[in-house]
Amino acid sequence: MKFGVATIGTGWVSGEHIRAYKSNPNTEIRALCALTKELGQAKAAECGLDVPIYTDYNKMFKEVDLDIVTVATPPNLHREHAVAIAQAGKHLMLEKAMATTYEDACAIRDAVAKAGVKSVVSFVLRWNPLFEIIKTQLADNTIGKLFLGEVDYFHGIGPWYAQYGWNVTKDVGVSSLLSAGCHAMDAVRWFMGGEVAEVFQYGTFAKGNDFKEYQYNPTTCTVMRFTDGRLGKVTSCIECIQPYAFNINLVGTEGTIKNNLIYSRTKMKGQTTWAQVPTIMPDSGDVTHHPFTHEAAHLVDCILNNKESHCNVADALKSHEICFAADRSGKEGKPVKLPL
Repeated sequence: MKFGVATIGTGWVSGEHIRAYKSNPNTEIRALCALTKELGQAKAAECGLDVPIYTDYNKMFKEVDLDIVTVATPPNLHREHAVAIAQAGKHLMLEKAMATTYEDACAIRDAVAKAGVKSVVSFVLRWNPLFEIIKTQLADNTIGKLFLGEVDYFHGIGPWYAQYGWNVTKDVGVSSLLSAGCHAMDAVRWFMGGEVAEVFQYGTFAKGNDFKEYQYNPTTCTVMRFTDGRLGKVTSCIECIQPYAFNINLVGTEGTIKNNLIYSRTKMKGQTTWAQVPTIMPDSGDVTHHPFTHEAAHLVDCILNNKESHCNVADALKSHEICFAADRSGKEGKPVKLPL
């Protein structure tokens, strides 16, 4: 028996979700829900699907046997769609940002908890090979106790990029962090562990011609203090003129991890320079580069084995909460304490 799958939203990223489910032996795409029939038909043709196209997700829930539904709509619609999916008893795959307000994100968490369905929020880089290697190194105490974690997101998101149209707006894109840099914020949480106690953010806007339509500061720097005194830092710059860069710098009491470079005085005695791990890097903003197949397989495994994901909506809300607090700090010009 295969799990029946549908997507709500048929934009750029939805194609990667569809391809991930098509490649999984336990899932079958059974419907698409789009803003218009024409958009849905175009996505079906692009992905080689022969499935019914809906513009009303409630009608789709009633007429199609579904187990999993992916939400790949703009973030301002996520609360509506995710809550409806949970209330219909379907498991949820939710694109980031999970919502445009903290209250909406909490509503999604509460609806999923009440329904008892499984969920994964698409912080898809958690399945990137470099991320998995770093987690293994940290678990093996390769660099000792982490006391400083820096992850920076540099990706010029201009008119040439698929999400630019809504990304620039305060209502949908919201902020540099919520529209894109939340991947870096989630990475800091994922690697550092523990809880954040306080954040402070500065923001700026270069007002370059390529990015002049942004309604918020496309560049922000956020510093965070964890409850145990450790520090984290995230720069999110979506108005840069450069190749995509996702910089990871983790400093511990026995060494340092810098992207795929490692220096450890305990695990590599006599080491005189960085040791390099050849692997697939998080070095592209193209969704086709991201490990959606592993993410979809993870959700299926959670359903089959009745276990919660390490990236379910309750966990992902914590990363989003830091982003919301940081943006509040940038607006108010003072530190913001967590929890909100």
